[in-house]
Amino acid sequence: MLVVSTGALAQTTASLQIAPEDQKQVTAKAVYWLDTAGMSKLETLVGSASQEGMKASSFAPLQFETLFRLEPEHKLWIRLDLERSALSDPHKVLWLPLSLIDRVTLYRKSEDGKWLMEAAGDRVPVKDWPEPGRYPRFHMDLPLGNSVMYLLIQGSTPVSIALHMGSEHTAQEADRHGFLGLGVVVGLLLTLVLMCLVTSYAYRDRLYLLYGLYVLSMILAVSAYTGVAGYLLWPDSPDWSDASQGILALLTAGGALYFIESILGGRQFARRLSRSLNILAILAIPLSVVYFYMTRKVGVAILGGYMFVVSITALTLAFRAWRRGDRVGRWVVFAYIPLLGAVLIALARAYGWISVSWVVQYGLVIALLVEVPMMMIALNVRSRDRHEIQTREQALNTQDALTGLLAEHIFDDRLAQTLARYKKHRENAAVVLISLVNYPNIEAAHGLPVAEQSVLRAVIKLRKVLRDVETVARVGTSHFGLILEGAGHRSRVTDIGARLIAQGLMPLPGLVPEVTLQFHLAATVLRESPDIDPEIKNSLLALLKGMSPRTRRPIRFLEAMSTGGTPLPLANKHSALDAMTAQVEAADIKPGWEPTAATIDSSSGSHWGIGGSSSFPISEPAPTKPMR
Repeated sequence: MLVVSTGALAQTTASLQIAPEDQKQVTAKAVYWLDTAGMSKLETLVGSASQEGMKASSFAPLQFETLFRLEPEHKLWIRLDLERSALSDPHKVLWLPLSLIDRVTLYRKSEDGKWLMEAAGDRVPVKDWPEPGRYPRFHMDLPLGNSVMYLLIQGSTPVSIALHMGSEHTAQEADRHGFLGLGVVVGLLLTLVLMCLVTSYAYRDRLYLLYGLYVLSMILAVSAYTGVAGYLLWPDSPDWSDASQGILALLTAGGALYFIESILGGRQFARRLSRSLNILAILAIPLSVVYFYMTRKVGVAILGGYMFVVSITALTLAFRAWRRGDRVGRWVVFAYIPLLGAVLIALARAYGWISVSWVVQYGLVIALLVEVPMMMIALNVRSRDRHEIQTREQALNTQDALTGLLAEHIFDDRLAQTLARYKKHRENAAVVLISLVNYPNIEAAHGLPVAEQSVLRAVIKLRKVLRDVETVARVGTSHFGLILEGAGHRSRVTDIGARLIAQGLMPLPGLVPEVTLQFHLAATVLRESPDIDPEIKNSLLALLKGMSPRTRRPIRFLEAMSTGGTPLPLANKHSALDAMTAQVEAADIKPGWEPTAATIDSSSGSHWGIGGSSSFPISEPAPTKPMR
């Protein structure tokens, strides 16, 4: 609540705010005089106080909206006329919630009538303040009745003065509330920094490291702006405390530029703009050195110009990324707009365009609460996109690019592991090779795109009849390999094959051209083979190759090789011919093929030697006339 007194302040809003519980105990009015020459001293003011004419012409009412454009040689004098009632506590606290004032000096009379001096501000070491803290604070013992005090304020940037007075309890409560809010914000930001560093190490992602360093510099800049850094981190360095606010702001802005360019990947779609951002980011380092040695007026001009150019350039890049459909660009725009607004308000306050308020003091902190999570979302989106690309790149070495199935060399490795487990532990398994028989016909009739689409349809139908845990791979242009763990009988292979063949014969509704898929399967069950052939895959491929496209037996099993031919006695010539005919049909010989018949002598014990499933060598062949 603003308290006004009689006289000239009765019609204006005073800038001296007294706590509500102290308003009935203390009344006050504040007037000021700005000495632009900087030659005045306390003795001059005290001596002129008794001259009413000079007093009226020199001092003016101090209002909250009054903005002082201070220069290093200026002296702003504020006189406080106080009156304490008899029932009030004499001990009061006067504080200025501003951390951007170079020096504040309080002059007050002691009990013996001497003037006492206490000083605080950025140019005074915090350890030498009357009470160390985020901003100047003075303790006063007010005498009963009327008393006069003087404040001397010196600075180098525009400033509006807000004085607060209250009891010790009121001052401590206001201080606790300020520290509580800042502590929550800084604690959350530090947690985010730690999380970014751990994530960067775990995922080997440079973006998380950059964001962690950016947030860390942001914490330091906010701490310097709110006075926490000068109070806790460098209380013995007044020069650095005064310059740290601008230097850390420059470095943080440069870090923000570099991070935004890295997360948006501007060099891919805006090469010149991206190069400009990188140059501006690097330029923050020499500008920080210049800011430290230049006067504050020049330094604030440099800071304001740099922040304005940085903000416009960063938002331009983010908007361009958003227009390209980049989700990250949208989040960067949403995150940076409130931060840009807070930065512009802070710059306007530094240039003296607006007066001090809680929005000016804590607007940057509020903007950070909005900006940090949104930038974290943008970072997670970009990191996820990059990890997906890396995962796909790694998958190219182990997966087929068209179908997403395992690559052939991975299938060979797993087949070798399956054979080794069977030899050592007798773990049942079945190995199946599947051929899309009409792939060449589809390619010849409809072209390569339709043929590749047929391969994809074949993979979809395979997925429908197989479990997710089965090993499936593409082992050729139109061939697939399958390992069925735990399969000890042919029935499982036959069931899968029958369902797959039926699926292939059902055309896809609405597909133009209408194309059916024809499958052939060659399989072997390991428990049926006494000796495991390491070249089992080539044997299955040979079995598939020997099958006719129009065979009536599209599912075949690789038989175990016989170790010795057992003679089969034939009763007569007709029984031998019947046996040969059965073997021909089993081998799927096309009609019209005329083999050379063997000389069959029932008394001599001539016979057929039966080998594999697709071979039928004739023992002791003899040339005869062709059979019809």
